[in-house]
Amino acid sequence: MRKLIILIILCLNISVYGVTSNPTLKLQRWKPYDFVFKSTAQPINPFAVKFTASITGPDNIQMTLPGYYDGNNIWKIRFSPTKEGKWTIITHSDQPDLDKQQTQLVCIKNQNGSIHGGLQIDPVNRHHFINEDGTRWFPVGYEANWLWSLDGNDNSLPTINPFLDKLSKSGFNFILINAYAYDTKWCLGKTSSDDYGPNDLFPWGGNYQNCDYSRFNVAYWQHFDKVIEAMYQRGIQAHLYLKVYNKMVNWPQNNSPEDDLYYRWIIARYAAYPNVIWDLAKEANNEKSVPYKVERLKFIRSMDPYKRLLTIHTDIKTYDDGSYNGIADFRSHQEQSDHLHATTLKQLAMNNWPVFNVESGYEYGPKGPTDKTYGRVNSPEDVAKFIWEVQIAGGYNAYYYTYTAWDVIRPLDTPPGYAYLKNFRDFFIQTRYWLMQSNDSLVSTGYCLANPGKEYVVYQYQSTTFKLKISGAAKPLKALWYQPLSGKYMDGGTLHNGTNELTSPTAFGNGPIVLHVKQ
Repeated sequence: MRKLIILIILCLNISVYGVTSNPTLKLQRWKPYDFVFKSTAQPINPFAVKFTASITGPDNIQMTLPGYYDGNNIWKIRFSPTKEGKWTIITHSDQPDLDKQQTQLVCIKNQNGSIHGGLQIDPVNRHHFINEDGTRWFPVGYEANWLWSLDGNDNSLPTINPFLDKLSKSGFNFILINAYAYDTKWCLGKTSSDDYGPNDLFPWGGNYQNCDYSRFNVAYWQHFDKVIEAMYQRGIQAHLYLKVYNKMVNWPQNNSPEDDLYYRWIIARYAAYPNVIWDLAKEANNEKSVPYKVERLKFIRSMDPYKRLLTIHTDIKTYDDGSYNGIADFRSHQEQSDHLHATTLKQLAMNNWPVFNVESGYEYGPKGPTDKTYGRVNSPEDVAKFIWEVQIAGGYNAYYYTYTAWDVIRPLDTPPGYAYLKNFRDFFIQTRYWLMQSNDSLVSTGYCLANPGKEYVVYQYQSTTFKLKISGAAKPLKALWYQPLSGKYMDGGTLHNGTNELTSPTAFGNGPIVLHVKQ
């Protein structure tokens, strides 16, 4: 009888903590899912409880994920399977009733055609990107630092959802967003009903004046979850600035336990999203300790089992001296100058990785150059020109509109730049841009991307006569003229090996003109 009782107890323990032999939970590949664990304990600080999970997948994939406390005695492991098949999750904690909890799941095919897995650097053409499923990613970025603030604590996102639909329809496929920001010095205080800084939403315990960095405001992050999820559902990358140094935020002290806690918290909540790109800090040049920045990048890399792409914003000197080589995945900076094309070429030559200029110009509002929130603005046509200059060098871009980039937000506006950037994207995604490299020596004037003998893209600031050298073509190449502001094409005939003299069609006026030559 005693042996029977012991056997029954053992079986009960297995049913509580063991792995079920026939898992019924089915999760779609690359879709984040929250595994919920409850505890009856009352720790002094639940955010300090150690809580992780060991995860094993098909082909013996091994992952360790940090978990997080989500209020009401609930801890979560947010996980997205990366391969179809069976997965096992085992928790580890210094809290006994959170330790050694086990579950299984079966990963099935993702049903959302907008989801392509995590973003990666193309291993062959390393200045470019591919998705985890092998499809190409041509980035067209949009700066919306305060996106999360639009709907306050309304998790139905009545403003954000239609705004994201609008951006997606316009061709934007990644958004640069702050994990938190407080206010801007150039629009200090509540300057209008559209001014979302200073912001009442607060990510930590306490408030802006009296902050407790050892705790988090769960409601803030649950709202932020909804924003990231909304981008995920639309296949929009979230370029997440973990810190920002010019938006009046008092961050935890460098290298403090609270500093570690913040980064661990971000990774625990958002690493499972395949549409996340980590950016250590916006305006990172304001952090003078290079060793700290390097160590933080390494910390993020060590904590993130998915190895999401990692960068750091506008730290030009530190990039140039090579301190981020082998740590960051691509270069991200801002520059407003007359040398955007040359600067992009120089930066691409420094390292074999993608280069972004995420802030080359700021489009003014509908009333013209005086209609602005920031001190510097540009016409829609100039912003489009800057973006073409960077792209035709082989770099990538992000777009700024003065009324959605910072804390003054008017999501109902439809500036001309939306159409110009849609034309820009539509043009490049029907090229084999990843096989072309800048070769301005092939044209007598303007800029040229070329895959010699197969494809050429020539950009001219305005209608002109110029020469294009073609070599190695196995047969005559087809030429098309393209007006990048209107999005209209015109037949350009056929071109042959040798020097071809070309004149822009007068029907397109005197504005910018593009020549596309291909097999």
